[in-house]
Amino acid sequence: MNSAQTRSADLVSAPGTSAWVLRRAPFGIFLIVTSVIGFLASFALSAEKYEKLANPDVVLSCDLNPFFSCGSVMEHAEAELFGFPNQLLGIAAFVFPLLLGVLLVAGAELPGWVMLGLNVGLALGVVLVMFLFYVSIYRIGVGCPWCIIVWTVTIPMFVAVTAHNLLSGRFGSRAAESPFVRVMAKENIALSVLWMLIIFACIVVQFWSYFSTLF
Repeated sequence: MNSAQTRSADLVSAPGTSAWVLRRAPFGIFLIVTSVIGFLASFALSAEKYEKLANPDVVLSCDLNPFFSCGSVMEHAEAELFGFPNQLLGIAAFVFPLLLGVLLVAGAELPGWVMLGLNVGLALGVVLVMFLFYVSIYRIGVGCPWCIIVWTVTIPMFVAVTAHNLLSGRFGSRAAESPFVRVMAKENIALSVLWMLIIFACIVVQFWSYFSTLF
């Protein structure tokens, strides 16, 4: 085991470490909870999709109003970017971090390449999420409730895993020892909240004609 891996193992197992993403139990529980939420939302969206295919006129449980409706979004080509329903990606993708979360809670020491692989996968997931956010809100003009739940867990997962890898030295010692990087990584919850608040603010502004009626 090299020095970076040794430092990573020490940080993750140290009970007094200030950054929660470097402690196995909290980090593992976080991955489990967010993965389960993302999986269930993707599964529910898949069930709604097949219900819509069986009966195009059906009103889905997530068809809340003209502004928030899964069924309306499903009718557009962007709902099947890779030739199959996007939600199937979510069902498959959330299984991996769920498994890693269980292993961390069980006390397993995961190889660095596994966490880096998770980081790459989540980075691609965030790119997809932001693209679908733009298409759904600004081009289609309808928000998908189940999709928004998936966005709400994918972004914090990406931020937390990136913070974990940064502080563990998996992106190099210079990044791990940078005061700015360490502060930003330790404030991963605040960054996630800020990111999601910007998204929610964009939704409120775009659909103000609806939200203004709630006041």
